[in-house]
Amino acid sequence: MVFYSYLAGNSAVRTHGLRALRAFSLLEIVLVLFVLGILVATIAPSLREVIERGRRDAEAKSLDELAATLATTFDATDLSNDNIAAMPGTIGPADTATRFSTSTTDTSAITAVADWFAKAARARGLTPQIGVAPTTASQPALAQLAYNSTGNPRLLFAGPSESGRQRFLLVSLTARSDQLVLPPYEASAAWFDALWNSDWESRTAQPPAYWTGKITPAQLSAWTQGSGGLTQVYRLCVRRIVLPKFTVTVNNNHATDSAFVSFNNVSPAFTAPANSGANVTPEILGGRLITINRGTSLPGVQALQFRLRENATITVQ
Repeated sequence: MVFYSYLAGNSAVRTHGLRALRAFSLLEIVLVLFVLGILVATIAPSLREVIERGRRDAEAKSLDELAATLATTFDATDLSNDNIAAMPGTIGPADTATRFSTSTTDTSAITAVADWFAKAARARGLTPQIGVAPTTASQPALAQLAYNSTGNPRLLFAGPSESGRQRFLLVSLTARSDQLVLPPYEASAAWFDALWNSDWESRTAQPPAYWTGKITPAQLSAWTQGSGGLTQVYRLCVRRIVLPKFTVTVNNNHATDSAFVSFNNVSPAFTAPANSGANVTPEILGGRLITINRGTSLPGVQALQFRLRENATITVQ
């Protein structure tokens, strides 16, 4: 009997202990989950920031490489197929001007010979399929050039005509379209300069004032959202490309020979008459091939050929 009482009593103690232990374990789990919830809520924004920053930094590097590729095309004599800077007024009658971006959202339905990204692809040794969209399914290598990792199109805008230089803007939005949007494209100096003159690197930068009224207040506000004075402006990667313009001065002191200056695939594009002294060509984009012939009439005899890297002066005597 004593032995039974001992077991019964001991069993009761064990039962009570197990219940207490089980209650404590559940409470512990609840507390751990609560703490984890707080940690996740605290860490999640930082983790998201790290991911977004990494995506942006990777895209910035890609744009640097792409901008360098575009600059290598400025020396190309094939203006229709290779030279990015094939602008209206700077090409021959048989040439096709480069097709630059004319929208901030539209994707390319097909690939044309003169598309800027097709020319960039050829500069990298690729052979784009003309008439086929640059998608990951049909042209994966070209799609990697035309689109960023978020799926947004990379954009190349040509600046307005101006003295001394031709500007280009290479633009890539690393945020989803439901997070940030760009204002619709406008073929104006004000629209272009709003992008050109803004700071896209600082974490506290503000979107261009020109955008006010171009996108909705909610869309504009999305660019300024952030804690501690930080904004989302840095998520737009922008690279500025400048191609200088130069002139050729022809001092023609010869009594009978004229100087015929060919450039932009136009022959001749400029003539310095015999014994006319100093003659200055219109501005010519850097990298263009300059050919100078001399004679009493066209075509004359080739006297000089060179790439235009600076303002040049030629004397014919």
